[in-house]
Amino acid sequence: MKQHDAPPPGFKLAYEIVSPSEEEALIQLMDASDLRCAPYDPGNARASASFGWKYLFAADSFERCAPIPEGLQSIAGKAAAFAGLEVDDIAECLLNRYEPGAIIQPHFDKPVFEHVIGVSLGATSVMHFRKPGADGDDHRAVELPRRSIYLLAGQARDTYQHSLPPIAVTRWSLTFRSLSEVGVRLRDGVAAG
Repeated sequence: MKQHDAPPPGFKLAYEIVSPSEEEALIQLMDASDLRCAPYDPGNARASASFGWKYLFAADSFERCAPIPEGLQSIAGKAAAFAGLEVDDIAECLLNRYEPGAIIQPHFDKPVFEHVIGVSLGATSVMHFRKPGADGDDHRAVELPRRSIYLLAGQARDTYQHSLPPIAVTRWSLTFRSLSEVGVRLRDGVAAG
């Protein structure tokens, strides 16, 4: 195993994307949303809700959700600008609340998505990255402070799995995703049907 201090190539991080009062307002808005635990992840203390389009894991498809709420438009615009996108490029806004003990298993985001932009609220956490290799796995860990924003692109998006270890303190996150060409075709097929 090789442990590196540097984030994986393609990972981008910025601090204090929102003020403490904006953070509190976002947390209140998220807690007022219909956050639910995912049926595909039983026993994990993570509740979520999607806006825009929602990816359905069991069907490998999409369904249209409620539009991104007005109270999230400003942070959606910041996320899009951070990734070099227009706000209309954001196809999904995923809200997550992680209670103590919640985790995210190592995974790659589905290939239907292109850009993955995350905003961390309420508590600092550490994202772990792992790239399997013939001469041993490449491991990297990146701290995600509260009120920070990150982008997974390039190798950080496509060749490194990412995960979160058990959360010690309640944490909230917003994840914004754009669609890849594959995702656009899939979404348009669902929208036309």
